[in-house]
Amino acid sequence: MAARRSIKFGESITGMLIDGIDETPYVAATLHLDESTGVQVEVPYMDIPGTSQFDATVQWFMSGKTPKNLVLTSLEGDVSLFDCRDSGNTTNYPRGIGIGKITPANLVLHRRDGDFHAPLKVKEMRSRIDGLIDWTRFGAINRTAEADDENLVKKVTIEVASLHEVKWRQQSATMRLGSDWNIDPERNSVTVNETVSLTSLFDEPQSIDTHLAEHRKVAALLSFIFGCAIYFRRHDIRDPLFTGKTLNGRVVEQPFYQLISRSTVKESAKPEPSRGKLIRPLADFKTMSPRGLECWAQKYDEWSRFIHPAVSALNRPGAILENLVVNAAVSMEAAGSLIGDVDGESATHSRGGRPTTATYMYRCLKKSGWEWSAICTSVTGLARAIANNYNTIKHFDRGQFPDPTETYLVSSVAALVVRMLAMRIARPDQGATELFGERIHDFDRLKDEFEAYGVIVDDTGKFVTPSGT
Repeated sequence: MAARRSIKFGESITGMLIDGIDETPYVAATLHLDESTGVQVEVPYMDIPGTSQFDATVQWFMSGKTPKNLVLTSLEGDVSLFDCRDSGNTTNYPRGIGIGKITPANLVLHRRDGDFHAPLKVKEMRSRIDGLIDWTRFGAINRTAEADDENLVKKVTIEVASLHEVKWRQQSATMRLGSDWNIDPERNSVTVNETVSLTSLFDEPQSIDTHLAEHRKVAALLSFIFGCAIYFRRHDIRDPLFTGKTLNGRVVEQPFYQLISRSTVKESAKPEPSRGKLIRPLADFKTMSPRGLECWAQKYDEWSRFIHPAVSALNRPGAILENLVVNAAVSMEAAGSLIGDVDGESATHSRGGRPTTATYMYRCLKKSGWEWSAICTSVTGLARAIANNYNTIKHFDRGQFPDPTETYLVSSVAALVVRMLAMRIARPDQGATELFGERIHDFDRLKDEFEAYGVIVDDTGKFVTPSGT
């Protein structure tokens, strides 16, 4: 039987559990992959005097200290479990039959060479993330057709290969975006699946968290680009300690092996973004380029107080509008502080000449580089409208919540502004027209929303009926 190359939600693997200690007997165990709990290993045992076979297992769950690393060996191959923790147990006394549960931080569908008890570190990790193939337009299939003299197609040649890739540096990692593919053979057909993966490669092995930190930077940028929730769908690792061998131990390959991380496993069960969200990125891949990706990574930590609340807002479809406004405005406050003084902001200052919430909103609107006159009489007024709505939601002593229509429109404006700012962070060398194009679909939708409600924002920040209507 061929070794298992992947595991999906709803599947289980039953085998014998090994803790790497010579004196410990193997015990039966079943690994489950579930959408709600992720990876969990169930271990049956007997806590009865005279059953020494389970002494070590009983001790794991009675002390709450399971071995850090384990291997589940099965008919379909080995599964390595790293940084395991006790997730509880149930014992039926006086019968003494129990089941303990173990949750690993990371799972790899292969056995590792070297020190059994060492923490998991690898040189290379790749991720499949929502939107990558839609944004890059990278492909893996090349078709050529040959026709006869009557222009009838007589032969079609299909080449499947990793045809496109780009690279850039992030911290001490080399990052790569490249086309990828796999084949699902059927009885009378072969299905080729095209994908695009993000890969991180370090000179020295690093923890999965270190790899994920670099991958999350790109995932966050994709949330801004598409304006929706973006999730990890799969991880694979490659390292000299994970190899394919012959029966005599000779290494014949060093492929990628599937990795499941406790940090992202529940993400992969989330619904995928709709096609409507993915067909209109805010900035195209060629415009962003590897230069923009590298710049984004360099500024990520500095701008994290802007990035994290905004991504949280974009990644919560169906969230309460007031929560979206608060998250986006918090990001804009952080961004406004980093942007610093801009021309014309003095109109938003306090009487003492100090910046106000409206000042930070104004800085963000100006930094976006966009022309907002279709929805407001001045940028100052639009900044005040966002600040007023945000502060009224945030402070309980300001009376009732703002008008729901106004909150909806403010949330739409704020969401678009934070997305534009993210693009400007990545490509500060380009203007708004270069980044977003002469026509931006999201802004057209925003104008339509204001027109549908028959309002515009005046200089004081109030929503009013446009003059002449």
